[in-house]
Amino acid sequence: MNPALKKIVTAGAFTLIEMLLALAIAAVVLVAINAVLFGGLHLQARTTEITAQILPMDHLVATIRQDLLGIVPIGNLAGPMGTDATPTGLTQPSLLEVFTSTGSINDDVPWGDIQKIDYSLQTPTNAMNATGRDLVRGVTRNLLASTPEAPMQQVLISGVQNLQLSFFDGTNWNDSWSTTLSNTPAEVKVSISFAAPKTGGPASPTVQFTVPVVTMAPTNSYN
Repeated sequence: MNPALKKIVTAGAFTLIEMLLALAIAAVVLVAINAVLFGGLHLQARTTEITAQILPMDHLVATIRQDLLGIVPIGNLAGPMGTDATPTGLTQPSLLEVFTSTGSINDDVPWGDIQKIDYSLQTPTNAMNATGRDLVRGVTRNLLASTPEAPMQQVLISGVQNLQLSFFDGTNWNDSWSTTLSNTPAEVKVSISFAAPKTGGPASPTVQFTVPVVTMAPTNSYN
């Protein structure tokens, strides 16, 4: 080989130590990338899990709050609210019945915005694999039916241990509110506790919130 060419080839070659060092650096970089990747995947899974827990809670609170904020006074379409009502079609006793202006008005149904809402705790259909009970919201849109209609039921959240309601009459807090009363409470306090899952781990934190009841003044729509 030409001495000059041999010198160029020798100068551009890597030694064994240099190659081993390069491989070691590449391995360290790959381990770091792998740790970052799996850390990101774990964070994404944890974020998804937390979001899946928070969204139903937010929907639950927003729904109950909206129903209580929309309570209307007694009239032709609206009856009294109370914890001693006996609604039609429920397998479990109602914990609260209210008439509220949260009904959606659209061209597909003839009903107005006033609807009757019943809240109850019912045994879940998959009771063998679940703990607690389902918090069910029953909705009755046809308030002028000749015979009482069973409400449309929707499960707001599962795994509920207890739903406790308190009513402020302006002076004291009461654990119940009778349908024989012609007035409505000034505030309603809602407390929802949850059962521990069968798979283990702690129960979800208790949800507590208070809603002021500001009934609308009677109009021709309700009298």
